[in-house]
Amino acid sequence: MNITIDGKEAARKINCYRIELNAKPNLLATTINNDRTLVIVVDMINGFCKKGALASQRSASKIEPIEQLLEKLPNTKKVFVRDCHSKDSIEFKSYPPHCLANDSESELVKELSDFDGIDIAKNSTNAFFALQNSVLDMHRYTNIVLVGVCTDICVMQLGLTLKAYFNEKNFTTNILTIIDCVDTFDSPLHDAELSNIFALKFLEGAGIDIYKSVV
Repeated sequence: MNITIDGKEAARKINCYRIELNAKPNLLATTINNDRTLVIVVDMINGFCKKGALASQRSASKIEPIEQLLEKLPNTKKVFVRDCHSKDSIEFKSYPPHCLANDSESELVKELSDFDGIDIAKNSTNAFFALQNSVLDMHRYTNIVLVGVCTDICVMQLGLTLKAYFNEKNFTTNILTIIDCVDTFDSPLHDAELSNIFALKFLEGAGIDIYKSVV
């Protein structure tokens, strides 16, 4: 079967998605700055932001926006999940070795280290499994805010799994993410802008609320 792809039409749709995401509303910090909001910061660590095989300037560029976000939300509960792998991690069959336990790559970036929160190490791209064992009262939160990297891998996997979990349990927790506080990496086989756009659209399609920024 021959499949014909109209390049102009595909580019038009992608540009429409880009315009749509740029037009997303802002969220007032006062509406979520309380102890019923859980902010999950995903993989804002040295190994993705500052050094190592998977470090990216795009990831590093999210440090300041996330720092500003956390400063606006002092009354929320915060969780910092970090890649922290063993030397024989199965994940290294898919990705280069990175963020080994007891290595500085797995440490939270210095700029975010002064914020109080639960520190959770994970050995998988999907933090849900480690999170579930450490935050036993997730259902009590009205809002869960997901920020960090990478939008199309760790952030998306966690967001989709959380949404499916809450749907299964009939919990009405709102899950949301902030465009200004997520990003992914660029490589020859991985276009960051396209991956970011499609990940945000997938999350939105699953019922996760998307906001441009928190003001």
